[in-house]
Amino acid sequence: MLAIGIAAGAVAAAAAQVGLEQSAGAAARAAGRGDDPARYADGARLRLEPQGELLCVELSRDALGGALTLSARSCAHAGGR
Repeated sequence: MLAIGIAAGAVAAAAAQVGLEQSAGAAARAAGRGDDPARYADGARLRLEPQGELLCVELSRDALGGALTLSARSCAHAGGR
């Protein structure tokens, strides 16, 4: 029974990580266009970091009741190009 619970938690965390990666990409593209990246963060903690011509977004959120922190980072060209 314990193994099934662990496996279910791992699948849930993996699914949440995929969603976070997609949200980070959308938020980075929005920030690059000059739009509000928080609209795409879906409740995750958001950090913006300019790197040369790129604008990078890092999203993070707790998973599995706070036992695990998921994070995703994505960059897009600043200025909407």
